Amino acid sequence: MPDTSSRSLRIFPSRRIRGTVTVPGDKSITHRALLLATLAEGESRLSGVLTGEDCLATIRACQALGAEIEFLNATTVRVKGRDRKLLAPAEPIDCGNSGTLMRLIAGILAGQPFSSCLIGDASLSRRPMARILVPLRQMGARIDAKGPGELPPLEIHGSQLHGIDYRLPLPSAQVKSCLLLAGLFASGVTRLQEPIPTRDHTERLLRHFGLWPIFDNGQLVVHGGVRLHGHDLFIPGDFSSAAFWIVAAAAFPGSELFVQGVGLNPSRTGLLKILLRMGATVKETIESCETEPYGTLEIRGERLRGTRIRGEEIAQVIDELPILAVAGALAQGETIIRDASELRVKESDRLAALAYNLRAFGVPVEELPDGLIIEGGHPLRAASVQSFGDHRIAMAFAILALAADGVSVIEDTACIATSYPGFEKDFESLTQSEIPGWGERAFRQIGHRWARWAKESLEDPAEARFPVVAIDGTAASGKTTVAQELARRLDFAYCSTGVLYRAMTWKLLQMGVDISNRFRVARAVGKIPMDCWIENHQLKIRVGDEDPSPYLRDPEVNANVSLVASIPAVRRYLLPLQRKLARQAPLVMEGRDIGTVVFPKTPYKFFLDADPLVRQERRRQQGETDLLLERDQKDRERKLAPLKPAHDAVILDTTRTTVNELVETILRHLKRKGMNLQ
Repeated sequence: MPDTSSRSLRIFPSRRIRGTVTVPGDKSITHRALLLATLAEGESRLSGVLTGEDCLATIRACQALGAEIEFLNATTVRVKGRDRKLLAPAEPIDCGNSGTLMRLIAGILAGQPFSSCLIGDASLSRRPMARILVPLRQMGARIDAKGPGELPPLEIHGSQLHGIDYRLPLPSAQVKSCLLLAGLFASGVTRLQEPIPTRDHTERLLRHFGLWPIFDNGQLVVHGGVRLHGHDLFIPGDFSSAAFWIVAAAAFPGSELFVQGVGLNPSRTGLLKILLRMGATVKETIESCETEPYGTLEIRGERLRGTRIRGEEIAQVIDELPILAVAGALAQGETIIRDASELRVKESDRLAALAYNLRAFGVPVEELPDGLIIEGGHPLRAASVQSFGDHRIAMAFAILALAADGVSVIEDTACIATSYPGFEKDFESLTQSEIPGWGERAFRQIGHRWARWAKESLEDPAEARFPVVAIDGTAASGKTTVAQELARRLDFAYCSTGVLYRAMTWKLLQMGVDISNRFRVARAVGKIPMDCWIENHQLKIRVGDEDPSPYLRDPEVNANVSLVASIPAVRRYLLPLQRKLARQAPLVMEGRDIGTVVFPKTPYKFFLDADPLVRQERRRQQGETDLLLERDQKDRERKLAPLKPAHDAVILDTTRTTVNELVETILRHLKRKGMNLQ
């Protein structure tokens, strides 16, 4: 899937979810555990930490306050706490997109003997802070909101706080947590009362780190000055991230999904109660009841029916409301969401974003001041929609797009990394794409002569879904020019898999990897995030957040690409990337092992060659300086996927043949092999 600075997802229809998934660590718990471990004395080892952008911002914030944080592996950190003695940050603390971080850490910083400043991105700078500023100021905090209407940035002038009795005007786990953390640094007692119970992660974690909040007549009571003690903690999978797969599996009959190691805190699983009310089949197995309960969910797809979500129920599903709106669109009948005006001030105005995108997919919806009325059960049309920079909007509509009648696009999906790194990978493993419809719309989208091909090829996931013309051959034999012209004539997408190997070679060189040491290359390859996709009939590649195309013909890349291409780990890594391209569009794909390894079952195979001296001269005219014959020899002698024609390939000599003559020859062969060229 695409991986650009803003990124987008192209979603193919799939009406069945199957498999097992383990979602990343819980974001809410990760934030809180990092902050409390920083305040505690001694060391804490936190495993299952979410490494999305929001939580990385919390790690940086804790480090800015003096905590020593060391990654022991990809999801485990060791935190050496400050025992309440924080350091003044040298510069403003950047909270990124995380409202949780800004609101919680404001409570901590309000009671420190130094000044600090909290900033965030454009989205966070529009999120309301008055809900924490009012009670914090009642506790004696001196905080200036520099944005209009009490919006960030926040300038905090540390002061001596005192406990207060406070009834939260709105149910908010963030406000509650902010005041509990402030209460640790306040004199006296802080008493809080919630109008509606919200998620209780902070209370559970305070107990875990040695503090025992006391409930007295419905109030949460915290005594100031209490010390916290370092403690190891396992952070289960984020239920809010799992919610997207849970709804997808529940809404598509025939689906079967297992979600393992997911948090099952009762204050977070209100979504399950709503889905059961809608007719879903869900089995919950709790495997541990330590600080945070977790276990396994088994979901089987059924036909859902609409429901009403409102009142006290809203507080427990506030983060899941976007995917519940999608559940309503997929269900039969009417789904009504009310009392959810809080969605107006999340990462986006989620009510407006949901209404706008639902209409784009053809879902009748009425937007209310505090909710939505969704008329479900209608056929969904393919659409291109925006995420509005909101990770939950992006993921919710990726799920809805699975039920559309064609290929849909979700734009601006880089925001997904804030909460669910790896979403695209899990999406691909759990969905089994289908070609849309089989009605006239589908034939217009993919070309009527390829609809049957695409439908029949679903039986073999390792083979092309659309037809592939394989153009293999030696370097400078004319593969690229011929393949590009052939793709134009056929109206196919053009792909050169050689650029994938060049991109990999460039990245390995950039990383300083010893190309001659295949073991080091094999270890490095697994750390390189590469992706490719078809866009406007062209192959696009990203390596992490970089576009490698300007560097693919560098002399050092030319000199090393054959060696890199001979390493099994590299070829294993790139093979599925090449194959997935034929699940997106009909292809003319050129390379050196397309017909022998990548698509051995395609009936359309051609191998181009020419006199070596002619090829060397062509190479010189292209401005290339590599040793052509030496490279050919290496390619032919390598044990893995050696350069050779497929046994059923048509071999074409390009020494004295023009491009047009070669293309006409190939078209004649394609027609003889049964390809409909009309």
